[in-house]
Amino acid sequence: MKIIEIDLNYIADEESVIALGNFDGVHKGHIALINKAIENAKKLNIKSSILLFNEHTDNLVKLGKKEIITNNNTKLKILENLGIDLIYLINFTREFMSYSPIKFLDYFLAKNLKIKGVVVGYDYTYGYKKSGDVELLNENKNLFESIEVIDQISYNGEKISSSLIRKLIEGGKIKEANFLLSRPYKLIGKIIHAKGLGKKMGYPTANLKLIDNFVIPKFGVYDSDIIIKGKRFKASTNIGTNPTVENDGVKIESHILDFTRDIYGYTVELELLDFVRPELKFNSVEELFDQIEKDVLVTRNRSN
Repeated sequence: MKIIEIDLNYIADEESVIALGNFDGVHKGHIALINKAIENAKKLNIKSSILLFNEHTDNLVKLGKKEIITNNNTKLKILENLGIDLIYLINFTREFMSYSPIKFLDYFLAKNLKIKGVVVGYDYTYGYKKSGDVELLNENKNLFESIEVIDQISYNGEKISSSLIRKLIEGGKIKEANFLLSRPYKLIGKIIHAKGLGKKMGYPTANLKLIDNFVIPKFGVYDSDIIIKGKRFKASTNIGTNPTVENDGVKIESHILDFTRDIYGYTVELELLDFVRPELKFNSVEELFDQIEKDVLVTRNRSN
């Protein structure tokens, strides 16, 4: 897989079939679209490609930074595993946002990127104020050798979308979110120092400071895996404000089972596997750690 950072004046070296979308999460719907682009590229005997923005498009047009499901580093690993040949990475700028739909299709895709085939979802929009749609794309099919539109892919009667997955994560329905992602929801962070109460009580925790603006799951305890330098360990993870002890901002704390190494400063990946219980306020620290013992057993007794 080749990763190419481009701007609006970039001229591609190779023809390709491109998959277009926002790809936050790279969920089952996105995967179907990407697989079709790879399939169509093979039919034309050219490369498959995808256009990725360095930041979510909403970051330019809305106040506040968009909470993401998957950061670009993780996306790139997923896309490589799926078999995409070319990744075009571009900044979503006001100039790009102002492109008319026709300029996007003709000048940017057909002429500059040498796109021969396009694969999009049925509700894909593009160009100034999202004024371009699938109907307009089909009206300009003369620009490309193939156009493929993927129908809605549903789960329990609802369209599989990044919005649905965000809602599931925020509701603590992590197993459902993972099913739609085709992999565990992942938080990535650096291990930082904390007050060390867990260590004093026999349950030391690795405290994560997130490196990106990930969607924060429902507060509570999660059965999880933590990946440290490529090695996977079981972990019982608490996400919340620690109302029994301090209640001073959101914290992500993982008790790693049977683990004693010093990992301060390490960047780790935390995969959430199942929701164990909601955040609770206990009458005492002793009650809290009695419950933590039960929470850890859930993770310890997990079969894999």
